[in-house]
This record gives sequence, C-alpha cells and structure tokens, in this order.
Amino acid sequence: MIKVKEGAFYLVIILALFGCNKSKNNITGDLNNQAGAIEIHRCFCSASAYRYLIVTYNGNEPTYYNPINLAEDYKDQNYRITFSADLLNDSSIVYTNLANDALVEAFKVRNVKLIAIEKTAE
Repeated sequence: MIKVKEGAFYLVIILALFGCNKSKNNITGDLNNQAGAIEIHRCFCSASAYRYLIVTYNGNEPTYYNPINLAEDYKDQNYRITFSADLLNDSSIVYTNLANDALVEAFKVRNVKLIAIEKTAE
C-alpha cells in the first residue's frame, strides 16, 4: 500500500513539472515585448557620429535606450518596433552641437542588449 502511495506521489510531481514547463516562444529579458521606435541622433563630432536609440513612452514621457547590438537593417530609418532586451549596468552619453558647433552632452541613456527585435511599421 505504501509503494502505491509513493508511486502516485512521484507521478503527481512529474506531471506538475511537465505542466509548469514554459513555452519556448516566451522571450525573457528586463524589457519584454516593448513597443518603441528607433530614433536617429546626429552630432557633428566625427564623420560617423550617428547614435541609434530606442525610444519608448510611458504616458507622454519618453524613455531612451542605447542598443549595443542593433543590426544594420534598423539603421536607415526611424522604424516602429517591438523589442525585448536585457538592461546592462552601464550607460552612454548622447552628444549634440550648439549653434557655434560646440559639442555638449545632451543626455545619458541606459545601454541594452537586444534579445529580439521586429519592425512593426516604417
């Protein structure tokens, strides 16, 4: 009788483990399936001084992220996107030029490592 109860207990545990298995389509990350857009920022501090940022909105407030691994396919327009990314522990500085061409810090952005990205509109 005890062996039957033990067997039933282990069967319930095994079934519970299989039932709790995550879907393979779920993407994990600090930012998961976020809607946003690519914004191109340019300063005249070097020949290739383009900064491609992801902007999201929480109400009317924009939040910017610097994707360290953004593919070249996303660097030619301001695309609307859905993305998932891991937040990194560092940030980057976005620079801008004043009217006299002086270079100044505009703002800092949190660096992210993209896990997935998809264009939703152009």
